[in-house]
Amino acid sequence: MDQKIVYDFDTVVSRTGTHSEKYEARERLFGTAEVEPFWVADMDLPTPGFLVDKLCERLDHPMFGYTGQYDAVFDAIGWWMESQHGAMVERAWISLSPSVVTSISVAVQTMTQPGDSVVLLSPVYGPFYSFTQINDRKIADCPLRVEQGRFEMDWPTLEGLLIRPDVTLLLLSNPHNPGGRVWSAAELARLARLCAANGVTLFSDEIHCDIVYPPHRHTSMLTIDEGRGSCIVAHSIGKTFNASGLQASFTIIPDQALRKRFRAGLERTHASDVNLLGKVALAAALSPAGADYKRQLVAYLRENTLQVCGKLKTLDDVDVMVPEATYLVWCDFRKCGPWGEVLQRLIHEAGVALSGGTFFGPAGEGWFRINCAHPRSLLLPAVDRIVAEFNSHGND
Repeated sequence: MDQKIVYDFDTVVSRTGTHSEKYEARERLFGTAEVEPFWVADMDLPTPGFLVDKLCERLDHPMFGYTGQYDAVFDAIGWWMESQHGAMVERAWISLSPSVVTSISVAVQTMTQPGDSVVLLSPVYGPFYSFTQINDRKIADCPLRVEQGRFEMDWPTLEGLLIRPDVTLLLLSNPHNPGGRVWSAAELARLARLCAANGVTLFSDEIHCDIVYPPHRHTSMLTIDEGRGSCIVAHSIGKTFNASGLQASFTIIPDQALRKRFRAGLERTHASDVNLLGKVALAAALSPAGADYKRQLVAYLRENTLQVCGKLKTLDDVDVMVPEATYLVWCDFRKCGPWGEVLQRLIHEAGVALSGGTFFGPAGEGWFRINCAHPRSLLLPAVDRIVAEFNSHGND
């Protein structure tokens, strides 16, 4: 009988010398390298050993030439989507891509025309904005409502946008980044029906879908009957296995005509494959061993986010969204003063670098996002410093 692996998420692993963007970009983005980074959604928790072993095994062979796409990669994706998310996927539906952001850009290029508008439910992951605009498309912004401490869709505004003839694509963060919202099956079905009725393609970015906290459950758009003819689903091993640097992502598109259009865009940009080690990582990570690692990781991250939220909720002037998914905590600091002043206090007084809310669109101004995927010995003292800086007497 195999011995059960118990993963250690508490040991601090230095990233010095690895050219980690999370650390190397501190001075450029925050004006100082003397600040602890809790910004970009990149875990400071190690990739599981079984995955590292598979990569090392491949590196033992001294040739790294052109490598074709092979069955083990697609079998692993199909197994993962069925076993972890209840989505039955045919191999023909799957396309490889270097990253979810690459897939977003290709979707904008292939599902819209220059001058068309793309619906975004804001605040939302920054590249939803930047890659829409880089491709000469317009933003049709639909701000989410905050109700009882979590985001809700503004259905009347959304319906008004989707009926517009210039709107041809909607980008959805599912689960939601930065708010950690797990969209329900009923919400997704309603959204899919609206998109289908108005000829709008629905791109569902599900990169955070493995990090979901009980009793919540992720619903993949692939399991929504109303969306099968108009949806593109994107996922990656980047968040779940802290492997974003391997550039290993994929899309799943059930509809043949939609898939043909999207793949033509991948081919035009020479983005229809992933690198050699990315393929090895996909085949290894999306496996029973990966599922066991994910289960332990989610338990650790859930406790991290709950402790962080508990500490921040002691602040009278800060409102906190308790995430239902993701290892990200979205915090409203607007009562603490102007956004720029709050940022400087976080950097220079609390000694932390957080993601500023404006990265997620105009609706995010005054908010900050905290990455909780760190060993608790680093994470919790940093949050204590934030609390000490922004407690009631700190705002007198």
